[in-house]
Amino acid sequence: MSSTSGCVVFGGSGFLGQRLCMQLLAAGHNVRSVSRTGRPKGVAQPWWPDVDWISADVGTDTATPAIAGTDLVFHLACSTYPSTSNLDAAFDLESNLVGSVRMIQTAVKCRVRRLIFISSGGTVYGLPRQNPIPENHPTEPICSYGIHKLAIEKYLYLFRALKDLDSLVLRVSNMYGDCQNLERPLGAVSHFTHRAVNGQPIEIWGDGSVRRDYVHVDDVVSALLKSIPYQGSEHLFNIGSGRSVSLNQLLDLIRRRVDTQIVVKYLSPRSFDVQENVLDIGRAATELDWRPSISLEVGLDRLIVSARSTSLST
Repeated sequence: MSSTSGCVVFGGSGFLGQRLCMQLLAAGHNVRSVSRTGRPKGVAQPWWPDVDWISADVGTDTATPAIAGTDLVFHLACSTYPSTSNLDAAFDLESNLVGSVRMIQTAVKCRVRRLIFISSGGTVYGLPRQNPIPENHPTEPICSYGIHKLAIEKYLYLFRALKDLDSLVLRVSNMYGDCQNLERPLGAVSHFTHRAVNGQPIEIWGDGSVRRDYVHVDDVVSALLKSIPYQGSEHLFNIGSGRSVSLNQLLDLIRRRVDTQIVVKYLSPRSFDVQENVLDIGRAATELDWRPSISLEVGLDRLIVSARSTSLST
């Protein structure tokens, strides 16, 4: 694929999407962003005018023109979260799966060269039978969010087999980084750091022994960029840090850096939280030549600087 190909990023105005749009521009691509708001969030950036910001929902007629004439489609958009998706499973499926299938059909009609989808390495596997979790591990999600992500993966497989639509799936672990939307009920690293810097209590579901795989958003962008020229035979990749960290260990790392007392409230565990989830990222390393470059410690240092700067400006 040429460095001047057209790209459309569904969810381009969000946390991951904006970073991806910026890097796609830097690589010489023409970039369109499709989101409900149709505009980027946060402090204005000098590269924003170079992106075509489009307001539309995934899979709607207003989104169709955005796909026409593009070589690459990145599907990052999602309207629900793992922690709340079970509250209304029908809405979760209607708002994410149906629109995604329509968008995939449009990509086929528009002869898109490749569609790259961000799936969930933290939810599609369900209760792990082993850790780290490889891509061929059984997929038995225990939340609606994981089910709809897995269903989109299956439809991509269907259209790859029947319609020759080239697609790649990146199953991303727990992503974090500065500028993450703290109003959303996800992102322990960003939430804990923000609350610690601002002297607010931190709530943990369970006893803090739950272990997760935390990957910096810039490393996820790097994986997406590595996916563009890939010509191998694999279509599914785990993207994470490959490192298992408990919530209590995360708290200790933050506590050492903010050098202040942190009030922690331990709540009853949630039924959909698995005890440990850490991804085997060997396939991405071998096939995509991708490895995470930002350790949790370095990522926390950056996040704390950002959180303190935000606190001073408010």
